Amino acid sequence: MSTKPLNGFRSSTGKSSARWKTTAGSDLENVASQLAGNYDNAGRLKAMKERKMANNTTSIHFGNESINYVSDAQENQLKCFGGSTPAERAAQKERIRAMKAALTTTNFKLGDAVPEYFSVNQLAMAESDKFKGTQRVTMNKDVKEAVKKSSLHFGNEKVSYATMGQESMKYHGNLNNFAKLKENVRLQTEQLRKSNFTLGDEKVRYVTDYKEGYGSLPQESYIIDQATRDNIRYIINDSRSAHFSLGNDVPVYKSCNEEAAESLKGRNVLDDLEKQKERSKKMKAALQTTSIVIGDDEDYM
Repeated sequence: MSTKPLNGFRSSTGKSSARWKTTAGSDLENVASQLAGNYDNAGRLKAMKERKMANNTTSIHFGNESINYVSDAQENQLKCFGGSTPAERAAQKERIRAMKAALTTTNFKLGDAVPEYFSVNQLAMAESDKFKGTQRVTMNKDVKEAVKKSSLHFGNEKVSYATMGQESMKYHGNLNNFAKLKENVRLQTEQLRKSNFTLGDEKVRYVTDYKEGYGSLPQESYIIDQATRDNIRYIINDSRSAHFSLGNDVPVYKSCNEEAAESLKGRNVLDDLEKQKERSKKMKAALQTTSIVIGDDEDYM
């Protein structure tokens, strides 16, 4: 077959242009070149078959042992066909019994020591048996009484179990001094209202740190002369001003219209308009012209 290009288009250089080639045309040219004598159909089929088999084969192995897909029930049924001796049946029965006992037994232990369940009294009595035959030690009478008594003590004052009504009905004679009783009530009331704890006995001085450190100044200290005022003003202005500069150029605070109006002074406005119009035409022409080039290969021109 001829490998001549399927189209007759040529570029300006005389070579065949690839601009107008299609995918189908390129594939047909490739097939035609292979059928010219270099195309091996049998080898292609063999390569495709090997590739397909390789794609269908797994590349993951979990060991090389051959798996016997037989259940336990099926395996035991197959053994029944040949029969088993009484010794084998007894061994199987013993193995099943041992397996069941192992499965029903716990698999963890919390210590191997055997606990002894004895009370403290029993242990004390057991210890006392070691001293049989010795003379019993008697406890002192005072110690016995002290052991039997309570160890809690809440003061030595004798408690008077009498109600307020009984106390108020008692006759105290002419010893009742109502003025003194009133004064006692007032003192007790003040004592009860006071705080029962103190955080030091030192008297607190309510003075600020400024007043304690500087105190009050005489009137002459508040009079400031003019030189001091100027110095203070200079310090204030210096602290309020910026201490850095971004360049030495003095900014000109003018708008664009003011600069344009100043630039037109003493100039011919018509000439400037003609130059501006010409510059606008050139700019418009440049903007309307495309500046994008998608490929500059000679084969595709």
